[in-house]
Amino acid sequence: MTTDTTPPTRQPGANIPPIKIYPDKFSNHVIVVTGASQGIGRRTASLFASQGASVVLVDIAGEKLAALATELTAQGATVVQKVCDLTQEAAVGAMIEEVIASHGKIDVLVHLAGIYPFIPILNVKTADYARIMSVNMDSCFYLTRAILPFMQKAGYGRIIHTSTAGTLAPSPGMSAYIASKGAVAAFTRAVATEAGPGVTINAVSPAMIFTESTWSNPGARGVADAILARQQVKRVGLPSDVAHMICFIASPESEWITGHMFDVSGGAVFT
Repeated sequence: MTTDTTPPTRQPGANIPPIKIYPDKFSNHVIVVTGASQGIGRRTASLFASQGASVVLVDIAGEKLAALATELTAQGATVVQKVCDLTQEAAVGAMIEEVIASHGKIDVLVHLAGIYPFIPILNVKTADYARIMSVNMDSCFYLTRAILPFMQKAGYGRIIHTSTAGTLAPSPGMSAYIASKGAVAAFTRAVATEAGPGVTINAVSPAMIFTESTWSNPGARGVADAILARQQVKRVGLPSDVAHMICFIASPESEWITGHMFDVSGGAVFT
């Protein structure tokens, strides 16, 4: 069972060797990470930065974004920050064009920005539904459409979106959220048929990931207990679990994998 302070973050009996990080793995890569100011986005951006990438940090939360940029720069990383409302078509297009103009290319887009409110279906207002779809799906469409022509011209690119394991094993109170992420999954598969040589598009599909924002939501405790009960790895998911999967999908060696949903759920679902 989880508690109000923290769920189990280590599996009893597991003895995991240290993970090796190669500081030049993503040297000469320009990587855009949305939702970079916190949670999975923050961990993912930091992991890419530690592997030599030039990371473009994107979020709507300017102060948190600036703090992360300062922290990573102090560690010797190469980062820039872009405050952007990803639900606005014009803002997304301008941001992508700015990055191309200043960096000359974008090798990888990792789209992690999103919202995940726990609202029972009978309490979902039309405005709630519209916002969930806008933040989670419209942004996915705007970013993909803006960035794909540059990747196609370069003959190389990795686009990584975020779906959810909940599309296969839904939890109560998340119908609108799961609908938005189901749309992301279908969109990702469809665009993979149009991406072109050297360009892949995939998505990660996490179960509940333990972050400050998820755990501060009152509905999270019950969902976490239900998911943990059916997981094979008996601990909650951590931002690093998703970040390491993303780094594999973003790598040159993942060339032969596209249109795929990468389950990151500790064995809560099997795809």
